[in-house]
Amino acid sequence: MNSLYEQIKSAVEHSGCDEAVSSYWLHRLDAGELTRDECKESHFCVYFLPYDLATGTVLLVHHKKAGLWLSPGGHIDRGESLVQALNREISEELGVTGKIRAGIEPFLFTVTPIDNSTQDCKEHLDIWYRFEADPPELRVDLTEFHEVGWVTLIQARQMITDQPNLEAMDRMEQFFASQENTP
Repeated sequence: MNSLYEQIKSAVEHSGCDEAVSSYWLHRLDAGELTRDECKESHFCVYFLPYDLATGTVLLVHHKKAGLWLSPGGHIDRGESLVQALNREISEELGVTGKIRAGIEPFLFTVTPIDNSTQDCKEHLDIWYRFEADPPELRVDLTEFHEVGWVTLIQARQMITDQPNLEAMDRMEQFFASQENTP
């Protein structure tokens, strides 16, 4: 199995993201200490955006610690692959196990500055994935969230205030449009 470094590097190099984003990510990768266990100030995370194609909705969570409406996700732990981190976070937050298989491709790479003087964390490098979910199958853990909801992209844009999540909604709009045009 490839190391986390190799997995992220390959994903970034094959993502088609603009040169500035790619350069920043590759530079940060080369600095090492990729997980929160290794570097509290700057580390890599996975976001996952559950969607329901039939209704054109996405699942958002009102995160207690962040105080924001966000897509679910979390930190990559030391020793995990990207797929292992995704499956662990999905299991912890949504109660679904084994949802993600090898070969899933990220749809977005963002950097989230953390503006909170009470935490050591200053930056998340977020790798975004989406997966089709059946709303009744989810068993959301409300210990991390004030509330959760399936919302349209218009509603999501009204609830979300941070740029990376707004960018993810833009990408989801493009994705939904491409699915409508698929026979």
